[in-house]
Amino acid sequence: MLPPRTSSAWLGPVAFGLTYAILFALAAPWPGGEWASVVGFVLAFGALAAVVVFAGDGAARARLARDSAIVALVGGAAAVALGVVGGLPPAVGGLVAGLGLLVGGTWLGAALGRGVQDAAHLWPLVLVAMGADAWSVFAPEGLTRQVVVEGETPLVARLVVLSLPVPGVGVEPVLGVGDVVFTALLLGAARGLDLPMRRAIGGLLVGYALCLVALVVLALPLPALPFLGLGFAVALGRHAATRARDVALALGFVGLLFGLRWLAA
Repeated sequence: MLPPRTSSAWLGPVAFGLTYAILFALAAPWPGGEWASVVGFVLAFGALAAVVVFAGDGAARARLARDSAIVALVGGAAAVALGVVGGLPPAVGGLVAGLGLLVGGTWLGAALGRGVQDAAHLWPLVLVAMGADAWSVFAPEGLTRQVVVEGETPLVARLVVLSLPVPGVGVEPVLGVGDVVFTALLLGAARGLDLPMRRAIGGLLVGYALCLVALVVLALPLPALPFLGLGFAVALGRHAATRARDVALALGFVGLLFGLRWLAA
């Protein structure tokens, strides 16, 4: 039997497996049509977002030792490889790869989050992550745009995106592993800094909800990290108060990133 602190980190993967099975069971009787597909995507995205937050908080509470985190990363990578190139049926492969991405992503993110030493660093961290994710999605040379949006390297996309059975559509990509890592990172930081966890979790859930609304309304690929980061930081309020100098440095870095991209265009 696993020690209590470690076992909490495994509740998320169990929830993912149950969610995957339920969505797979709903796929057969699900009605056809465009609106039914949209509802199916909303259901799959909302369920996965809740699972990712739950799994990220479990990994943050577990406070795993470094050796355990390394084992999780190696095991997660092996599961992803098996699910993607192991010749498994698409539904089974999606489940195996998704479990690998979830375990590796949440445990890595939580370990990185516990390295945040001061709550004043949260806003600068969020701003930098927002800028980097926006560049990755919108810039022609951005990794997310090339791999996921343009589909130039489908194998790589399968290695970095969590897929779920979307009722009315099939097994489809729903969230990137970067969203999983960032969610767990913020929760790991919140727990490590002893911040109000209800606010932190609620802010992330609101961020995912706003991202889903934007995806459905705009029907365009969008970066999730700006929604998650802002939801998290705003929900914490004064608990994440920062210094103007740190915010200016973060904004300067983001401006430099987009400035270099503009000069290279």
